[in-house]
Amino acid sequence: MKNAIIAQSGGPTSVINNSIRGVIDIIGQSKEVKNIYGAKMGILGVLNEELLDISVQVKKQVSLLEVTPSAGLIGSCRYKIKSEDDLKRVLEVFEAHDIGYFFYCGGGDSMDTANKISILALEKGLDIKCIGIPKTVDNDVGGRLKTDGTFDICDHDPGYGSAARNTTINVLEANQENMASFTSDPVLIINVMGRKIGFIAASARLADLKREMPLLIVLPESMGKNNGNTNLEFITDRVNKTLRKFKRCIIIVGEGVDLGSIGELKDGFGHSQFSASSSTADQILANYLNGMDRAGKTRLVVGGNARSERPGTRQRRESAYVSGVDLEEAYNVGKYAATLALDGLNGYMSTIIRLPGKEYKIKYDKVLLNIVANSEREFPVQWIDTDNLDVKDEFLDWALPLIGDGLPEFSKFDEVYAVKKCKPYIPFGFR
Repeated sequence: MKNAIIAQSGGPTSVINNSIRGVIDIIGQSKEVKNIYGAKMGILGVLNEELLDISVQVKKQVSLLEVTPSAGLIGSCRYKIKSEDDLKRVLEVFEAHDIGYFFYCGGGDSMDTANKISILALEKGLDIKCIGIPKTVDNDVGGRLKTDGTFDICDHDPGYGSAARNTTINVLEANQENMASFTSDPVLIINVMGRKIGFIAASARLADLKREMPLLIVLPESMGKNNGNTNLEFITDRVNKTLRKFKRCIIIVGEGVDLGSIGELKDGFGHSQFSASSSTADQILANYLNGMDRAGKTRLVVGGNARSERPGTRQRRESAYVSGVDLEEAYNVGKYAATLALDGLNGYMSTIIRLPGKEYKIKYDKVLLNIVANSEREFPVQWIDTDNLDVKDEFLDWALPLIGDGLPEFSKFDEVYAVKKCKPYIPFGFR
């Protein structure tokens, strides 16, 4: 019998722990595995030999992983292995603790780490099964869009469905806010996560399938790169067209949209940390619309100001907005990863493959780590609307099943008013 280590890496999701539960439930029943350890703070927990003993935990606490969001329980990290010293240290710890199974839950960088460990273990003649488990709210782990409307390698990543549901509900609520306050705050800008890929921003359209809202969606892929001023001018023109028609406008802007310098900081993987930088895309856009660069002379064609908000990391951790579909798939992809390892396979990531057709069906499969390591999917350009500030119905067909059922339904009054009996009047402050 061998021991197993489970670790997490990168940004968390609201369903990541259910993938861990899936692994534990399968290998915990196996006669091939003795002890199960959780590496505290990802691969750093292995390097520092901080291995939390999961095997001694009471069953209730393991079952609560299903409803425990984020990765705080065993921790995560953004540490990229770049040296042979680190790799040798990992194997030293594995040998000392008789590790035969290593599961790493994360994105492309995490799969790269698992792949490096797998290759070195083989070179050293060690029998260690390294299996990756996909996770990312950005939905950037996977391959190209195929002609049948599904994606190669991994159709969608556990965590994305809940982040998309979070955004969908936020937009539904934001629309009510905007309807209430547009006489003073006609423009509401909402910054969403996703680094430089637009899947989360695109999910805003799921809140308005009939396209009735005054909603603009700005994806990183729909704007020119290194051309911030031109992008600002283009968006402003579309905002004012929307204001002329509706008198209000909601803008969803991906955090990686190029609207000028944000003084960005980067994490240990070299990825931009947009919410840690000196400015953000939503703030730059609000400042521009409000004319802050020209002594507050607004660029809006109606009275009032543009306001911005950043839901921040709550988009990837909130348990209140978890998609039931996402939760179930996160668990099953973890279970499948454990099955791969117990079947003697090494150097694979468990994955989700969508079956073609109108009805939503998936299967769980495997992909070699060296294929998915450091891979980054792009939002398909064919799903971006011709006006560059919206997405096409093909995206809605693909994404809608992922956010689950039971979206809130808000009251909607018919626009029936009493007949006016007085002379027209312009409020004093608007004259």
